[in-house]
Amino acid sequence: MSFLKNIFGSGKSENPEHKDFKEGDVFYTERNDKYHIHKLLKIDVESNTFHVKTFAETSSIPKPNDIKNLDVKIHHSPINGNGFSNPKLIVNQPIVESDLEGYFVYIKSTQNVNEIVKYAKRFYQQAHELTNQNNHKAAIQKYTNAIDLMPNFHEAIDNRAFCHMDLGNWSEAIQGFNQSLQVNPNSLLAIFSIGECYFKLGKYSEAKPYFEKASQIDPSHPKPKELLAATNKFLNK
Repeated sequence: MSFLKNIFGSGKSENPEHKDFKEGDVFYTERNDKYHIHKLLKIDVESNTFHVKTFAETSSIPKPNDIKNLDVKIHHSPINGNGFSNPKLIVNQPIVESDLEGYFVYIKSTQNVNEIVKYAKRFYQQAHELTNQNNHKAAIQKYTNAIDLMPNFHEAIDNRAFCHMDLGNWSEAIQGFNQSLQVNPNSLLAIFSIGECYFKLGKYSEAKPYFEKASQIDPSHPKPKELLAATNKFLNK
């Protein structure tokens, strides 16, 4: 018997009620006096695929409050919805971010663009809300989650760098805007912001070329010229 077949069952369901399972359901199958616990992360209706997180086998059915303490055996597996032998529901629990770690690896490896974009946008929106609440540290993590899924998500890259600026993390912000320039080399926003970070650090000679370049990209924008003039004053003292 194969490893996966041993874990997930014979491939033939004995309980048609499993078709009514929904995302967030924690259920078990029993085999050889062991209980195999799974959490349903997502259902692909078209292919009848259950994306599940699987916990280590237990000798008894865990109580709902104990599920969070179970060891994870497999972070994600795509299993046919009919592939669980007599599955029985324990409880429905919210799907938290840590539940999806394996699923995110899966959608990236399979290049599931629709799912990648959906979750990246969700993280971005959550980060934006946290930013509006001035919770910049939490927003940085959410923007990072979005970028992990979509490395060229330059809006998330820029906004994460702005969060670092709001926290006074000038070096981290510079690093972030440099990452943005790898995606969009002529970004006025990123170029000017790098100059502004160097200006805040008192590194005026490093700031000057960025203000100059920003002025060249958009001669009509007053802010690069203003900070370039201020930079030159410091350099000429």
